[in-house]
Amino acid sequence: MIRSRRLYRLALLVIGLTVSMGSLLLYSQDPDSVLKANVALATRMLVRARMLDQSGHVSARIPGTNRVLISPGNLSRNLVTAEDIVTIDLDTPASGEQSFWRDVQNRVVWHTGGELPPGEGEIHTAIYRARPDVMSVIHTHPVHSVVFSVTMKPIVPVTIHGAVFSEGVPVFPYVGHVNTRQLGNELAKTLGNRHAALIRMHGAVIAGDSLEQAFAAAIFLEENAEKQLWAEATGTVHPMTPEEVKRAIELGFDRQSIEKVWQYYADNESTEETE
Repeated sequence: MIRSRRLYRLALLVIGLTVSMGSLLLYSQDPDSVLKANVALATRMLVRARMLDQSGHVSARIPGTNRVLISPGNLSRNLVTAEDIVTIDLDTPASGEQSFWRDVQNRVVWHTGGELPPGEGEIHTAIYRARPDVMSVIHTHPVHSVVFSVTMKPIVPVTIHGAVFSEGVPVFPYVGHVNTRQLGNELAKTLGNRHAALIRMHGAVIAGDSLEQAFAAAIFLEENAEKQLWAEATGTVHPMTPEEVKRAIELGFDRQSIEKVWQYYADNESTEETE
């Protein structure tokens, strides 16, 4: 009886070690798999939210590195999966045995498949170089927010979630694609330490200290812009007081609120996939 118990425990130990080693091996093969999956998920969710269409992209910095995961430029955004995510290097030359591709700016692009990074990748890399605090950058094409880059009227917080933009949403004045290092650096300078900036007659760029925060901020920017347009069409907009802004940010841009927004859209994405 004692020997049988010992053999049973030994068998459980062997099974546990085998499972652990298998998981470790899987992780070592692609330690960024979870982050890739979330970048792909955020891309699809922003399509559902009508802020990405045939263009636009999502990226996330790989913690502790100068490399970035970014959604591809040559694939429909609503079809992006973790396997399609491209890894780009911000500055340094290639090293190791991974395959890589160099773009027209001689930037190293790591890839394991046929997907290529978006032509406006400099939107992302420039902001990451300028802002060590930023862990995610999103470039959207929001309908309502872009209107303010046409009229040059300032976006002001008119919702609790919009209070995070109380320091302003500056407009990058260039009309066209941000596809060179110079333009990327100028856009990063326009953004400064804010959460968002508009690209004139084009789109928006949103930065966050996490992928989830950048995603939530992208949603909040467009919601606020839409309500501001309606408010201005019906009367005079009365901005929040500094005290109201502070309270609204504490209520609407905390970790719980950000996770709630992410989960809502993730659940909708799951529902769409099962239908």
